[in-house]
Amino acid sequence: MHDATLEPVRCRSAALLFPLVAACGARSGPVVSAPAATTAARAPVSTGAAAPEGPAACGQSWALEDAAGSAAQILVVCGNDVRREPVDGGPMARALDPALQVAQQRVCSCAGRVRAPAFVDLVITASPSDGHSSVEPSEPDASLDPDVAPGFLACVGSFPVAFPKFTVDACDGHGATTYVYSLNVELGG
Repeated sequence: MHDATLEPVRCRSAALLFPLVAACGARSGPVVSAPAATTAARAPVSTGAAAPEGPAACGQSWALEDAAGSAAQILVVCGNDVRREPVDGGPMARALDPALQVAQQRVCSCAGRVRAPAFVDLVITASPSDGHSSVEPSEPDASLDPDVAPGFLACVGSFPVAFPKFTVDACDGHGATTYVYSLNVELGG
């Protein structure tokens, strides 16, 4: 795995990209999933048994390579062009996995300290050329317990993650590549 460190970062595109990655629909199915299309489809990241002291998602791998070959998709942003691509274990994983690792640690730590909602949606944005990513919890779904979700999301918080910069030309020379991954984590709360 990659060594990820927390440090302050500004993400210029996160506010613009958030509406593009929001998903809605029923919350049943896999414990960790990502939207495969603009519909409510969900794709498993991995399967596994529940951790003895927490939600099943905490006992699973959140690595992007474990979603490769599934129906999960990543938004690839190239300037004004936005497209969906199937998850692949190459540059996408190299850019997103450090943030996924820290996100799993944060979510599972919070699940052990405060009451968790049934699920949490996270949006991970990564810019390989800058070596920075950000993790943002989505606004709580109306179906979540309003007495539980806000406190849990405050515990998880929004945070930056740094990783070694690298060059990827997924934009075919049309600007820097940004990856956006929307992840639904079932917590069973």
